[in-house]
Amino acid sequence: MSYATPDNYKAYFTSRDAVSVTAARGKAEADDDRIAYHLNSASNRIDAWIGARYTLPLRDIPDALRDYCCDIARYLLTGTERTCTEEIRLRYEDAMSWLKQVANGKVSIGSNPENGGSVDSSSPDVAFYSGGEDLWSRDRTQGGCY
Repeated sequence: MSYATPDNYKAYFTSRDAVSVTAARGKAEADDDRIAYHLNSASNRIDAWIGARYTLPLRDIPDALRDYCCDIARYLLTGTERTCTEEIRLRYEDAMSWLKQVANGKVSIGSNPENGGSVDSSSPDVAFYSGGEDLWSRDRTQGGCY
């Protein structure tokens, strides 16, 4: 399942950008098949990162996931014939950094797919630990050291 479509890509960047990274020389139209191929490849990479934390396929696609899919695909579309600019590389690195944080549980993708796309606020994000009595309190040691 792809997290974005060629139309999403064109809306996120521009149709002009889509033409610049996909059109054959002398053509003025974007190659939607090429965009779709790289969006699918980007989606597979995303799945590899989030698959351990979320049940795939996702029922709802959060906006952030769709946008990062476009950033990754744009990076993948550059290389042999198209120049990868500093902006394209930085956006790709930001997307990969975010995916690593998702995989490590530091950030969420923005929704909980198991709850129909809503965030479950009933369970805390923090684990609590109780260690029992304090064995080395002042009261127990009468203020001295042993």
